[in-house]
Order: sequence, then C-alpha cells, then structure tokens
Amino acid sequence: MSLCIYCQQRTGKRACPALGGLICPVCCGQHRGVEINCPVSCKYFKTHESYQRARLGEEFHLLWIKETESLYKANKERVLDLIVLLEMLIYRFYREHALGTETDVAEALEFLKRRLGTIAIIETTGTALGTHLWKGLEERLQQEPLSQTEALEAVEKSLQILQIFSDAAQPRRYLHGLLGHVERHFKLPPELKESPQLIATPQIITPGS
Repeated sequence: MSLCIYCQQRTGKRACPALGGLICPVCCGQHRGVEINCPVSCKYFKTHESYQRARLGEEFHLLWIKETESLYKANKERVLDLIVLLEMLIYRFYREHALGTETDVAEALEFLKRRLGTIAIIETTGTALGTHLWKGLEERLQQEPLSQTEALEAVEKSLQILQIFSDAAQPRRYLHGLLGHVERHFKLPPELKESPQLIATPQIITPGS
C-alpha cells in the first residue's frame, strides 16, 4: 500500500493529478482548491464543486437579494450592474483556476478599493485575481463612464456580501455560493460557455422577473 502523498500517514486511495501520486480521501477533501492546486478537470474536484455549488448557490442568492434590495429601491441600476460584472469576472476567473479561497477574493476586492480610492496610492500590481478584476472593471468603465462613488459602492457591497457569507471553517464557502449563484441565476450569454475569455455583462434574474 502507498501512503498518501500529502500527509504521508493514511493510505493513498485516489490518483491526484496535481501532486502526481495517490492521496487519501481526507486530504483530498480538506485541501483541494485550498492548498492543492487541482486541475479543474479532476473528477474529484469537479464532483465536489458541483455538489457544493448546488448546495450553497441558492443560499447565497437569497442573501444577495436581501443585501442589494436597498440598491433596487434607490434605483441604483448602474451600481447593481457593476456588482454583477464583478461576480461574473470572479466566476470566469475560477472557471480556469481551481486554487482559491474567500481570502483571495477579499484581497482582490480590497485592491480595487485602493485603486478607486480618493487618496492616490502607488500600487501597480495586485494578485492574479485582483489584476483580472481591475482589467475587467477598467474595460467596463471605458465603455460606460461611472462616478468614482458608484464604482466604490459596488466594490464595497460585494465585500459586504462576502463578509456575511464567509465562514472561517470553510475557506471556499463564499466561492461555492457565488459560483452556484452565477450558474443558476445569471442569464449568461451562450458564447461565454465556449470562450471563458469573453467579457460580457450578463443579466440577472431579479425579484419579480
């Protein structure tokens, strides 16, 4: 019997393409996508992700509706559009990257806050996700100029939803919820499924629609 390539204690029972050996189910379950950079094609990763997104997506969506209700009532459609865009960009990023936690998303959103802040901060680069979000946001703002206040409000609301939904004991809980929410409730353009690189703003099913 081969020992788990990760913990070197339990018996390795699953072929781990990321580590190139056999991993035990416990380590696979605890560390995939958190400390192990699984390929998105891994059958164990895909099965687990599908289950968690289905389980948490609706819970996230209900929270999303609650937390954005004030924006609907205030007719802040452009702020809502930016929130949807940010969620779409996060979704697209994690279609290609398995490794990530809510901490990574929080750092990326904080990076956007600093870039959009009223005080000039010299910060040329962020994390891969932060750079990805900033590039997508910049492209959108070039197409439809928005006020700094509106952009900041969208980022801050996204951070607020993340903080409420997060659970320190489940470092990917927010991602599972958001990705499930996007897959179930966004009217994604058909071409997005063919090309993850396409930047588009989807529509979201809103209350009463």
